[in-house]
Amino acid sequence: MNVLRYFAAAALAICASSVNAQNSELANVACEGCSLQQMEQAALSEIDVGGVVVFSVSTGDIRKFIITWDRSLHEAPIDQPLEDYFVALVRFWHENGGTLEMNYYVSSSSWDTSARVASSTAGRSASLRSDAPVPTTIYEALQNPAKMNTVMERLDASWAARGYLAYNTFANSVVLKFLNAEAGQPVAVLNFSDGSRSKATYDLNEKTWKPIPGTGRDVHGNSVPEKKEDFVKEGQPTVYEFPGGWASNAYMDFSRYAFDYGIRLDFREGDTSMICTYESDDIRTEVKCMGIR
Repeated sequence: MNVLRYFAAAALAICASSVNAQNSELANVACEGCSLQQMEQAALSEIDVGGVVVFSVSTGDIRKFIITWDRSLHEAPIDQPLEDYFVALVRFWHENGGTLEMNYYVSSSSWDTSARVASSTAGRSASLRSDAPVPTTIYEALQNPAKMNTVMERLDASWAARGYLAYNTFANSVVLKFLNAEAGQPVAVLNFSDGSRSKATYDLNEKTWKPIPGTGRDVHGNSVPEKKEDFVKEGQPTVYEFPGGWASNAYMDFSRYAFDYGIRLDFREGDTSMICTYESDDIRTEVKCMGIR
C-alpha cells in the first residue's frame, strides 16, 4: 500500500508541475450553475489525464482538478493569474447584463448600447476607411477576406476609441486568456445586415480582433460551413432549415455557397429543410444534399 501511495503521490506531483508550467494552456470547460459533484464529473468527462479547469461564470465558481493515470481526481489551488482573470471575467459578466456577448452591427460599425456599457465611435470615424465595403452576410464574410478584414479593422478602431467601456476595463485588467472562447471569454457577436451573424474575440497578445472559426450562423440559426467537409457535421447527417423555401434569400445564399464547393443540391418547391450526408463509392466521397418537407 505504501508503494501505491508513493506512486500516486509522484503522479500527482508530476501532473501538478506540468499544469502549473502550462497554466495558460489548461483544458477548461464551462459548467454553469453546477454543484461540486457536477464539476467533478465535467472534469472527468473533459480529459483522461492532466489538469483541467471547470468554471461557472454566473455563480463565480472556478475549480482546478488534476486527474492522474488511475483516473482519480484531486482538486488543486487556483493560481493567482488565473484567479485574477476569472475575477475580471465575472465582473464583466455582471457589468454587461449577465452575458459575455457584445452585439456589434457590421453595417453601421456600432455597438448595441442597451446595456449602457458602450460608447459612440463617432470620434474615430475619420480614422476608418468609410468607403471600404463590409460584408452584408456571413457567406460574403467567409468568401471575401478583404471585407472581413475591414470589419476587424473597424473593431480595432472602436477598441482604440474605447468603444465598449466594460470590455476595455476587462482587457486592461488581464494579461492572458486562460479560458476558451466558447464560454470563458467576452466575445463580439458580429450582426450582418441580413440577420446572419458570427463571432470575434480580441487577441490580447497581438492587440487585435480576430474571427472565431465555426461560429457563423445564418438568419435561421443554421451553422454555416467553412469548408466542404463542414456541410456534414462530424460525419453525421446534418439538417439545414429554410422555412421560406427555395425562393428565400437564406436558401439562395446557401445554394450559391454550396455550388462554389462543388456541391449540387436537390431542393424543390415545397421543401423547407435539407439534409446533407456523405455518399461514397470505391473512388471518392461526395456530399449529397436533398430537400425534405
